[in-house]
Amino acid sequence: MVCPSLIGPVVVNKLQIEFYCDVNTTVTDPRARFNVTFLFDCERDVDVPTIVLTANNLRATLHERYLANRLRKTVNFAFSPFFISTQATK
Repeated sequence: MVCPSLIGPVVVNKLQIEFYCDVNTTVTDPRARFNVTFLFDCERDVDVPTIVLTANNLRATLHERYLANRLRKTVNFAFSPFFISTQATK
């Protein structure tokens, strides 16, 4: 089971603001991946990269630098799990 959640805004060291998407999951398969795309007013911004998470790294961070020119917009995210193939291609 996979359950992502949005955390933030969080003030870091009294200097910057970040948002996080934390993925709570029982999936331990090393092939599992999770795409996280942060959205502004439910729309993707091509200047904000999609983040690929693994079972070892389950937090996506939206850094303050991506918040410029997006004030007064609601931050949320799109999330999609997938598996990578480990088969060698011939």
